[in-house]
Amino acid sequence: MNNPISDHGVQSSTLDSDLTSLLGFHAAAQKTIAPFRISLSQLTTLQWSLAEEVSQLKQAGFDAIGLWRPKLTEFGERHAAEALAKARLPVSSLSFAGGFTGGCGFSYLEAIEDGCQAIDQAVIVGAKTVVVVGGSRHGHTDRHSIRLVVDGLRRLAEHAERTPVNLSLLPMHRYFNKRWTFLNSLDQTLEVLSAVDRPQVGLAFDTYHLWEEPRLQERIAEIAPLTNIVQLSDSNRLPNSEQDRRMPGDGIIPLPDLIQAFQSSGYAGYFDIQVWSGNVWKSNYTHLIEQSHAAVKGMSLRVATPKQ
Repeated sequence: MNNPISDHGVQSSTLDSDLTSLLGFHAAAQKTIAPFRISLSQLTTLQWSLAEEVSQLKQAGFDAIGLWRPKLTEFGERHAAEALAKARLPVSSLSFAGGFTGGCGFSYLEAIEDGCQAIDQAVIVGAKTVVVVGGSRHGHTDRHSIRLVVDGLRRLAEHAERTPVNLSLLPMHRYFNKRWTFLNSLDQTLEVLSAVDRPQVGLAFDTYHLWEEPRLQERIAEIAPLTNIVQLSDSNRLPNSEQDRRMPGDGIIPLPDLIQAFQSSGYAGYFDIQVWSGNVWKSNYTHLIEQSHAAVKGMSLRVATPKQ
């Protein structure tokens, strides 16, 4: 078998009264939002081991970790589960599975087999969701490409329905359509999710890939109930490589607006900092993760602590 694509009950609090002026309407003060939870993906701290990440993320105040399958496999699923449980560090997501169209170097059936394995790995480590990419078009027609992804997701959903794991379909910027996925827009992805029609299958929303979508902030109320994970990274230009993302706050993406729109729309999942960047990978990770945690926390809506 060729290399899989993995290689490559919430308590709410009332909003602070300052939110009335922040959102611009009086009803906001009456709304409730879930506690703000920040995760960091292993794809951000690429050179660290899982043991280093678990220790450093706890010290920096992160609520969870996003796992990357090659690192997890190298460390060992059972060993990782023990380390995470000992540190009391939840797993927000596991990346990646998918590639149903054959454009990622393996066949449709191999993609299904690998996806089921990813779900089993997620169960072992307690990951909330497995992030899935559809695959490149690989010479198929639009209709056939969609059919392969829909059928693939349905088959993985059958496997996932016996577990607490969800699947999250990730659309990507069109720059990535020849290697990763032909699903480059919200509308395309929502059509696929509608066709799949399985409660175990939702959306992975990545700010880097979707921030230029038309009327995006207005649409977040529509997509928030379908969203299992929100991935955060920044940028100051159109993609020109797979590793040119920036840390949150270092680019031009309106991250505070997007984060707060998800919060005010009832999203209760993790906000996962996931930055693929050659510059970041060569930097001081300890300082980087502390800085990024503070930056993202500062972008969120302020939540008032309920009075006793």
